[in-house]
Amino acid sequence: MSVKEKTSNSIIISLMVWIMAWSVPVWADEACLSDAFLIDNHHAEASAATGNLARTQATDTALNTAWQMLINRLVIDGQDMAPLMQVNPNDLLLYTRVQNETVLTSRYIADLDYCFDRQLVRQLFRENNIAYAELISDRIMLLPVFISGDRANLWKQPNPWKNTLETILPDHNGLVQLSIPSGLVLERSITGQGILADPESVIAKAASLDQVSMVLLTTARVTISSSDTASGFELVVTGGLYDRDGKQLAGIEDTRLPIQNSTDLPQNLRQLGQDMIANIEQVWREVNLVDLNAQNMLRLSVDITSLEQWFALLANLENLSPVEQVDLRQLSADMAVMDITLNGSSEAMDYALEQIGFRIEPNPDTSIGGFLLKSRN
Repeated sequence: MSVKEKTSNSIIISLMVWIMAWSVPVWADEACLSDAFLIDNHHAEASAATGNLARTQATDTALNTAWQMLINRLVIDGQDMAPLMQVNPNDLLLYTRVQNETVLTSRYIADLDYCFDRQLVRQLFRENNIAYAELISDRIMLLPVFISGDRANLWKQPNPWKNTLETILPDHNGLVQLSIPSGLVLERSITGQGILADPESVIAKAASLDQVSMVLLTTARVTISSSDTASGFELVVTGGLYDRDGKQLAGIEDTRLPIQNSTDLPQNLRQLGQDMIANIEQVWREVNLVDLNAQNMLRLSVDITSLEQWFALLANLENLSPVEQVDLRQLSADMAVMDITLNGSSEAMDYALEQIGFRIEPNPDTSIGGFLLKSRN
């Protein structure tokens, strides 16, 4: 670290930075620095001859399945996963936290949190040339509409599409944070019929009411089959991703399954729901891919008022998915200048900054250059 200004204030601050850097409390590691690398409330259970043996078996199995869940969350599909399966997940752990546990004479039951070490996992991916992403989305509002005849049900029943997604989402383990909203204000203001009639304005209103930046609208309907099937009917699911202004960002390709009998509908809804979420996750990972070869540099200047504010900001920046490294270039009583090495796209960095409440704009001070980091408020 180099401090360019030699004022008394900057020298005092530099000394305090050095002191505080060496006085980090021992419990700091108990906070998983990146939720993308946290598998929480993971169930462990086993029976054996003794409680201790059951505990060993249960926790070994749980750790292996937690590691597999992390791989499924972060890694782009279609790659050779063999090198990732050959490692000992325990070597990649930052900590394990017991949420609750019961040890009986021949049985062990627990819910555990596994925080994997971000740097070690990143290093493993790099060594094996594994393409991955780690940027978690803001909460995305999910609006599932079921179309039956001339009715388009969102909140009203029957809506088996909404019911199905509500059973899938609790088990969803990904980077995309999908949530079906609730509340009287939304239910009175937003209707399925209204969305189909004027999607842009109604989706913008829904986003404003629920304070989200993106909305996923998805519809399901049973219609006459476009191909020859025994029953002549098929289930069709489609939709689109919209921004807070109701502008469509991307479309969801139509997916179809034949309906042969009444029992096919719930099964097919579940299958298409799982496929839709998996496809959204895959697209999200590809768009926010960590570029292992990129070394883009971004210079940021930011106003500061205290060391506490500076350390909080530094921690937030260092834990952003597109950030590889933060190098402090200048620190004074009221300003910090940093060079940030990116391993992702500038668009991914913009989105990551937006999530923590910041935006960037060109720095008018040409002697420093780069950009200013500003609060969104």
